[in-house]
Amino acid sequence: MNKHSLLIICTLLVVSWSASGCGPRVLPDVDPVPLPRYNTGIQFASKVINTTVTYDIMIPRDYNDNPDRRYPVVYCLHGYGDDNTSWNGKYMACQAKITALEDDGLEPMIYVFPCGWKTYWCDRYDGTLPYMTMLATELVPLIDATYRTVSDRDHRAITGYSMGGFGAMVTAMKHPELFSMSAPLSMSFRTDEQYMSESQSGWDNQWGKVFGGVGTTGQARLTDYYKAHCPLHQFTAENKDKYSSVHWFVTCGDDEQQLLFANDDLHVLMRDNGYAHEYRVGNGGHSTSYWRAALEEILPWFSALMAGETNWQRNLKPVNVPQDCTFDSEGVFMSAGYIAAGKKGGTGLFIAYEGMDESWIKDAMAIIQRGMDNKKIVLMPCDLSKRSLSEWVSYYKDIYPVDAIQALAIGSAGTEALRKQSLFSVLYFEDAVIDGEITVSSDRSYYIGESDDGAAYATANALYKACKRGGVSFEYRCRNHLDDARENFLCGIEYIKSNLYNF
Repeated sequence: MNKHSLLIICTLLVVSWSASGCGPRVLPDVDPVPLPRYNTGIQFASKVINTTVTYDIMIPRDYNDNPDRRYPVVYCLHGYGDDNTSWNGKYMACQAKITALEDDGLEPMIYVFPCGWKTYWCDRYDGTLPYMTMLATELVPLIDATYRTVSDRDHRAITGYSMGGFGAMVTAMKHPELFSMSAPLSMSFRTDEQYMSESQSGWDNQWGKVFGGVGTTGQARLTDYYKAHCPLHQFTAENKDKYSSVHWFVTCGDDEQQLLFANDDLHVLMRDNGYAHEYRVGNGGHSTSYWRAALEEILPWFSALMAGETNWQRNLKPVNVPQDCTFDSEGVFMSAGYIAAGKKGGTGLFIAYEGMDESWIKDAMAIIQRGMDNKKIVLMPCDLSKRSLSEWVSYYKDIYPVDAIQALAIGSAGTEALRKQSLFSVLYFEDAVIDGEITVSSDRSYYIGESDDGAAYATANALYKACKRGGVSFEYRCRNHLDDARENFLCGIEYIKSNLYNF
């Protein structure tokens, strides 16, 4: 283009600009385009991993109507073989779950669902795929720059299921400057013994390519890089200051085939070394139904911490002690069904305790009998400071004849109940400490109940593993510890109530 032509064009532009006689033309206001509640398939080009990264995002329902409001952020990581769409697939259906929780009072938050492929959300040991570095240095800043977030660690949480549970824990371990809270759901990781005995293909394809050691067996798989990312090697007493700035919430189902071994061992390790954390074991396996149910507690926990709450005391099973429960002169409860049957048959539950307020035991019996009046049941208190458990069984058997007997062992009564387990078809242990060797039998069933801050955590771990390894029928529940001792105990009885006579 010659100078003349260029001058003509410039002149025309100036004329056009000043046609109104006073500078640039004033355009009408343009309203911003509202964002959908759920946005899927958003992409950006990552310089760190040199490829395109995809994520979904869910914004609060009032996001478009409150342009000056900023929101906390929850990063949600998917499992092995899934992708960014999995959280809102037909099984997890997180939009419906979160909306229902918001209707019940959950504060609005922004939810980010990245695609993590099969990385375990870590930087690969050989530097070829630094995924975690990308998430920390590119994705988090991008989200904060693009959406109206509260962009500090106190308002940023991370959760995930299965492989995503591992990512949620390890990302917060490695980047506590970004995340102040982490909630792994059914975290996919193993004990050292499990990793060493993993099939060669399982190890190579799922773990070795991330942590190093492809093609190795046994001890050689436990590389330094693996140990630097394994919670069972990291939550030591020496690292307490390093990891205690993060709030931790670990949950896993009692029907898991392998994962509860490692998750429960992690709980014991954290208790042994004084790490404050929430821990839950509920009924379920490696399934979306378990993870969806877990969100009912996880997300309000996030929201409470973001609001500055420091003591999580939510009780998922409120205590309901009936006032019309009556006891005979022995302090025994007999159901109407048992009395109508001529005071014979049915099931007798022997409640073993020692050093507890007897009014608490009566409250527990009232809870247990609630709604079971038509069943033939007898509830018999057994104060072990007065008689041994065997003596109580002998004492009661002629007074209250029954066809089957079960035992509920509370606290320190756990040791004697396990020693006398041959007397019973089912044994329930509530925050029960067991001294000595733990053995279980395939011809009886076991219930293990504890609060996550209770004294019996090591016993619960050992009893669970004995049942699991022996293929024995069991149920395991770990619930939120409550500061009020009576309510905490009776809450445990409510959990037992839900499982009573299910075996």
